[in-house]
Amino acid sequence: MDTALNAFLRDLASAATEADQWGEMAFQVAGYLTANMPPLEYVTSVRAVVTQGEHALVITSPDREHILPGGRREPGESLIETLRREALEETGWSLASLRLLGFKHFHHLAPKPDGYAYPYPDFLQVVYKAVAETYHPDQRIVDDYELDARFLPLAEVRALPLSPVQRMFLDAAAVQ
Repeated sequence: MDTALNAFLRDLASAATEADQWGEMAFQVAGYLTANMPPLEYVTSVRAVVTQGEHALVITSPDREHILPGGRREPGESLIETLRREALEETGWSLASLRLLGFKHFHHLAPKPDGYAYPYPDFLQVVYKAVAETYHPDQRIVDDYELDARFLPLAEVRALPLSPVQRMFLDAAAVQ
């Protein structure tokens, strides 16, 4: 792990851990609840738990359901700009009342893939809590990855087979 990232993580304790797989890439993932912004040079994407009253937004992808819409940063975008753009493209919802919950720390478990353009062996995803503001169906980009986005009561979302890190962020968002 890089010295700067190690120094930032030194005094923090992860609240949840899990293994994840994206195609051929395998990761150990740790979730941190903190109001401290991590070093931006490691942040590759921005995510949010999106709520609407006592409901949370659930995204259906071909391989799973998840509760963290968002995506990769574009050059020159702030984290908030990235989150607002990605949420609108993936779900059609504009966001309000953004509050930092923490971040996900991904550690690659395999050699660096050829042509890999992101921080290696560690990178981060910042996670916010957000409130759904206005639905813009014409802004949603329909593709083969985000198949559906719908609000479910928190009790139903908690009954889904969420990963430990997602569950941690859902619980943190529900109490704020």
